[in-house]
Amino acid sequence: MESFPSLTIEGVTIPRVICGTNALLGWSHVSAGRDAWIRAYYTPARIAEVWARCQELGVNAVMGPLFPRLIEALEATERLTGVRPMWVATTNATQGPKGHEDEWQAARAAGRRHEARALVRASLAEQAAELKAAQASLCLLHGDTTDTWPEVDGRLAGLDEALATIRAAGLVPGAMTHDSARLNLLVAGGYDLPIIGTPVNRAGWMMSPDRASALSAIANAARPILAIKTLACGRLDEGHLAEWLQWAVAVPGVAAIALGVGSAEEAAESVPILRRALSILHATEARTLTYS
Repeated sequence: MESFPSLTIEGVTIPRVICGTNALLGWSHVSAGRDAWIRAYYTPARIAEVWARCQELGVNAVMGPLFPRLIEALEATERLTGVRPMWVATTNATQGPKGHEDEWQAARAAGRRHEARALVRASLAEQAAELKAAQASLCLLHGDTTDTWPEVDGRLAGLDEALATIRAAGLVPGAMTHDSARLNLLVAGGYDLPIIGTPVNRAGWMMSPDRASALSAIANAARPILAIKTLACGRLDEGHLAEWLQWAVAVPGVAAIALGVGSAEEAAESVPILRRALSILHATEARTLTYS
């Protein structure tokens, strides 16, 4: 299979289509029952079968959080195919510092969300070190962490220091956000964020506060945008898969697509559509986009 068009950020090269993991790890954005079925069915070995098909199609990168089953699936894929997928990682928004697990659980159970999220922020240096040890290539802050980060006098208090710990771990930092105002704040603040991920889909699902505002923020981000939720977690119009994917690729500012796939068959259907869309749209563009 011909190599996929790629994106290079500070020397790290990833394909411009990346396998999303919500549909494989149990975050369906549909129901608790669906999540439970996914977690019961998709063992690391079954996830590896999906990723092996993605590798055959030219996509050898996955995106997802610091999560034991994801790491196990990466290892299972390497055993199955001999090639470990690249990991565009996000932090875990439900992990506090080591030794403080009970505090995090108690805060969450009691509805003390500010306290629980503060513990997550305090764990970011540890999380970055874990991601590096697990061979992640980039480390993006989870969207919940980014979007709830405390703002003081127009600055995100402590964010510079948190990103510095990601750098210190030897990873390229980034952030996820589901809010266009927060995306604008990240860009205007000059934070060390060579890449930002945000929802991009034809329906405007999870593009807060609305699709038009989000598209404007994306177009003005002045850095590569990783489009997530491109199929709105299955909320696309039946029979219009190609139109939805082509639309996402064509959004100004989008440099890479995170494609949620729940089976090898879905990958076989969707990845060639994206390959053709990238080829047509960027016929005059360098095959590899490079951001130093």
